[in-house]
Amino acid sequence: MKIISNHIVEAIALITAIWNWKYIKNTRYVYFIPFLAFVLLGELGGIYFSSPPHLNAEKNMHIYLTITIVETIFFAYIFYQILQSEKIKQFTFIGSTILVSLMTAWFFFFVDISVLLTNTIGITGFFFSCVSCFYLYEKNITTEKTDENLIRNPDFWFAIGVLIFWVTCTIPFILYFFLSKNKLLIFGVPIYRLFPQIFSVVLYGCFTIAIILSRKNSFPKR
Repeated sequence: MKIISNHIVEAIALITAIWNWKYIKNTRYVYFIPFLAFVLLGELGGIYFSSPPHLNAEKNMHIYLTITIVETIFFAYIFYQILQSEKIKQFTFIGSTILVSLMTAWFFFFVDISVLLTNTIGITGFFFSCVSCFYLYEKNITTEKTDENLIRNPDFWFAIGVLIFWVTCTIPFILYFFLSKNKLLIFGVPIYRLFPQIFSVVLYGCFTIAIILSRKNSFPKR
């Protein structure tokens, strides 16, 4: 089984969360542990079913659809907790509910979900890019009125990681079939694979920083 960069950074973030269990066990950051464990195992399963002799495109696609569902629920939960505007909270809840409902329906009623999966990931990426921007805008206004240092705020690192990852990966996912058909490569790797691998380092690196910083902050579960 081929281990790539995103598996390594996911494992590092998971180990960091487990190591800091006693500091985060009473906070919302404790949910990073099951989330990161699920994503890591899911992506390892995806690699397993995408490589001969275990190649199975149907299982592979459904694994990544399941990962996307879990990510949508987890990201929506964290953003719902950290956003201040009730309207944006509602936007996050309604938008994520619609996305999860559609993905769940596709999981049970469609066999070939290749088109649905790539389009869904692209739409989900655009959705969370917008939510991240809303949060960062809110925090920028709040910080101007207080002495809060955003660099020391775990939620800031969570949001900035989500924003950077999805802004850079949404377009390659949406253009998946164009990129794959024309075999557009960078360093011999398809663009739609390279970008998520590279920017997963940023995403899970930011999550690792957030978990470490949460040791010095109190963010109770709600």
